[in-house]
Amino acid sequence: MAQKKNETVPAANDNMDLSVEETSVGGLFVDTFWNQYEQSRARARQLRESREDAYIKALREVIKFNKQYRNSLAKFYEQSKKANKEIVTGLMNQITFGRDEMNDGAVKTSERDELKNQLNEVSNQLEKLAFTPIKSVLHMIDQLEDNFEKNAESGVEYTRERRDALQQVKDEYVKLAKDTHYNMVDRGMNSFKELVKAR
Repeated sequence: MAQKKNETVPAANDNMDLSVEETSVGGLFVDTFWNQYEQSRARARQLRESREDAYIKALREVIKFNKQYRNSLAKFYEQSKKANKEIVTGLMNQITFGRDEMNDGAVKTSERDELKNQLNEVSNQLEKLAFTPIKSVLHMIDQLEDNFEKNAESGVEYTRERRDALQQVKDEYVKLAKDTHYNMVDRGMNSFKELVKAR
């Protein structure tokens, strides 16, 4: 009999060690599971935010490129306009110089200068009239792009604010789910222990 008592005492100690080990294994499983879940949520959030940042950055680069392209077209137009003006001025000088030799003073130089000035004014006004719709369209495009950029930035900012507000609620649900999972594992382990004791 004494021998049986000695054997039962170590067995009880073994069961206690197993129950502590089982609880820690169950807790370790739950911790690992929920830690991985939270890590995957954090990675998903980082990926989403990096995609949003990349979208805004790409949008800004495209708008910057478009503005530079339009500016280069405007500069090209100004250069061509300047070159055309120089050509017209040169041709007018040649034509009037040739007429001076032919007419020998039939038309006064002051009248010719006045005519040249009027012709230059008319051509300048025509150029302004021709370029005004183009300028207004370019200005409208600039405004549209600026508004689009601002709207995209505010949309991303609003989405992040809403996501952050919901994040607190999600964190509470995760905490409750984690606690529930702990309780389920503990109940399962306790039920298993009772089943083993009953046998």
